[in-house]
Amino acid sequence: MRTSGIVLLVAYLGFISLGLPDAAHGINWPFVRADYHVPTGWLGLVIASGGVGYLVSSFSVANLLARCGVGWLLILSSLLVSIGLFGFCLSPNFICFMLFAVVIGLGSGAIDAGLNAYAAENFSTQHMNWLHAAFGIGATSGPIIVTSVLVHFSQNWRLAYGVIGTILLFMTMVFVLSRHLWRNPSQSIALNPDSCKSDVTEPAPANVSQWQALRHPLVRLQIAFFLVYTGLEVGVGQWAFTVMTDSRGISISTAGTWVAIFWGALAFGRAIFGFLVEHFAVDPLLALCLMGMVLGAFSFSLPYHAYYSYLGLMLMGFCAAPIFPCMISQTALRVGKPLAAHAIGFQMSAAVSGAMTLPFISGLLGELFGLTVLSISLLIYALVLLTLFVIIINKADRGLRHSVDAH
Repeated sequence: MRTSGIVLLVAYLGFISLGLPDAAHGINWPFVRADYHVPTGWLGLVIASGGVGYLVSSFSVANLLARCGVGWLLILSSLLVSIGLFGFCLSPNFICFMLFAVVIGLGSGAIDAGLNAYAAENFSTQHMNWLHAAFGIGATSGPIIVTSVLVHFSQNWRLAYGVIGTILLFMTMVFVLSRHLWRNPSQSIALNPDSCKSDVTEPAPANVSQWQALRHPLVRLQIAFFLVYTGLEVGVGQWAFTVMTDSRGISISTAGTWVAIFWGALAFGRAIFGFLVEHFAVDPLLALCLMGMVLGAFSFSLPYHAYYSYLGLMLMGFCAAPIFPCMISQTALRVGKPLAAHAIGFQMSAAVSGAMTLPFISGLLGELFGLTVLSISLLIYALVLLTLFVIIINKADRGLRHSVDAH
């Protein structure tokens, strides 16, 4: 039991460290682009570079786990993220900066997929919810750390990346010291009370090809949903600081604080909704949250007063909290168990693709037409997301009625 507790603690620390670098780009970007003399919209290139690395490592994580085990995978991937962050500190030009973004993506994808795979097999549903809340804690702490460094050390963005890189290096050492614990087979029993039921073998679903899964209309709609959702979440997290400081006259410290509040509201919301979904129907909660995201995006798009920006960020962060985990958990119910594995894989890939493309498109719009248009693009994404959800619910309900009528 003691060993299990240590593994769980390390897993929580791992999820916190995974969230730390995520929001750093958005805070540092105005100073990075000024040093490299590149357009504002090129932040999208940095996000896309990291997304490429993330896709490569996350697709390969099953083979990596089979070859080196969870412990060594976490060590190597955490070390890659740390190297990438230190690389940012030393990058002489923007091309090198983007290459190190790929390195960070490689490490982040492996940590994310590796920890999630281990947690899904060994930890209870309650711990899974809190682990994802821990990611939000990391994403909240990142902007606070970066903003503090920028304010107190003459806007030294290189040092800000170096501080986070040092934290990730410390996390690597924690993974080194705990590497043998991850191989303990008793952890699934100690931490996941449902694992005692696994001796009963359920009938395996019929084999379904990826192409057959893609032909299902709900699978395609949910792919689109995850692409837009992640593009919106990452777009807000990465661009909010630039919009507030460059076009709305908000100070560095205040803007950084409110970006941290956005991520903090996401973490707090996940903790709260983790309890609410036990007592209320999931789909109505999701509908309310998506409407809340539209209201938040509308508020953030208004350039009249800083308080509109603050309210929009807080509302979007809190309302975004349950969307990703609940939509994942509802996948098997919507498309059926035989298609669920393929569908979830498609959704994860779509999420990364959305994080790579939509913030980049928003950045280009901001570069061409101004940062107010960039903020309006976030509102458009939120409206598209709500529309997709309504279509998904209607199609799922019709499919359920047809299934009942057939019986």
